Amino acid sequence: MNRNPLASQLIVVLAVVGGLMFVSVDVLLDAWQSPARPNAAPSGRATTAVSFDGRLMGGGRMWLNRSTSHSGPAWMTIDYGQPHARGRTIFGDVVPYGRIWRLGANTATHLTLDLHVRIGELEIPRGAYTLYMLPREDGADLVVSNQTRQWGTEYDDSLDLGRVPLRRRSLPETVESLAITLQPSLSPTAGVLPSGLLRIAWGTMEFSVDWEVVWQDSE
Repeated sequence: MNRNPLASQLIVVLAVVGGLMFVSVDVLLDAWQSPARPNAAPSGRATTAVSFDGRLMGGGRMWLNRSTSHSGPAWMTIDYGQPHARGRTIFGDVVPYGRIWRLGANTATHLTLDLHVRIGELEIPRGAYTLYMLPREDGADLVVSNQTRQWGTEYDDSLDLGRVPLRRRSLPETVESLAITLQPSLSPTAGVLPSGLLRIAWGTMEFSVDWEVVWQDSE
């Protein structure tokens, strides 16, 4: 009688561990022959960024316009996990009021700055940070933390750089997927430092705050 070589190998293995496990060879063969299929994760990853026309050089004291260095132009970037509403009430339910939220999904939401920036009234030196959010029924705070590379739910308030009040408004339509946007204001006036809005929209709410580049001789 001819026997499938794989079946023979499985019988030998099962015979060895027969006292510990009872498994059907037919079940194992079916599992082996069934092709694996991809499944979508419940949330993805998204990035919003602003690019500038040069890069800080000379230890951060000189701006080189249209830098041709291998490091490329300067960026202001937010990278975040992007959850989806799926018919749920977001703020006050999925995201409870009065509790720190990871401002995204899965791993922490990262803010990376290649130059110094002010968000609201908080000055943030160039570097890497984590963003959290503290939503309330009447508003919210953006939390900037010095902690990095942690899971999104790991939060240590002793590592806070600072907190920034956010404006809040209701939206006429539901935003299905969390959308964080760095929106630059393109000023036609020469010499005006870059600035813009940071927007956070999900469900039926949007939060926002102003940001601007901080320059050493801007005072």
